[in-house]
Amino acid sequence: MLQAHNISITQGGTTLWPDLNLSIAPTERLGIFAPSGYGKTTLGRVLAGWQQPTKGRITLDNQPLPLKGYCPVQLVPQHPERTFNPARTTGAALYDVWQPGNEWLEALAIVPELLKRYPSEVSGGELARIALLRALAPKTRFLIADEITAQLDPLMQAQAWRFILQQSQQRNLGMVIISHNNALLDQVCTQVWQPKP
Repeated sequence: MLQAHNISITQGGTTLWPDLNLSIAPTERLGIFAPSGYGKTTLGRVLAGWQQPTKGRITLDNQPLPLKGYCPVQLVPQHPERTFNPARTTGAALYDVWQPGNEWLEALAIVPELLKRYPSEVSGGELARIALLRALAPKTRFLIADEITAQLDPLMQAQAWRFILQQSQQRNLGMVIISHNNALLDQVCTQVWQPKP
């Protein structure tokens, strides 16, 4: 169980998500829908341990998220290019974490040639798919997905979500899905949360 215990996040004098409590179970896909500027991306960073809340805590099975080694809670951010070292190939970034087989590459339409290139040499959509594959390593138990298919064309979006949902069901993978697309959230999530007006 991934849980946020009474968290608040203060940025620039503004408190985001005051006293928020969330619980995400394995296989659960929780959608987060809120207006632009509400702090959805910041919440995703906090849930994944990339940023500490101003108040409260995040736990995985009642334990703090690990500060060292591979974290079982993985975030795929809205701008995945910021998570790649521009001096290393995309394949090096992927293989630092795990080495997926060809069936994984095919499922996300990643041709092996892309893994020989540097981040600046691939498109935003290609880099987003590589970042997603990297985050789906076998040790991952919860995936925080922040607009992860926004850079993909509709056909590739559909293919990616079919694969993600398959992984969620086969691996008991819990997810938090952040999106401006309410129709997508209604389609792929087990429940959708949005702040009250």
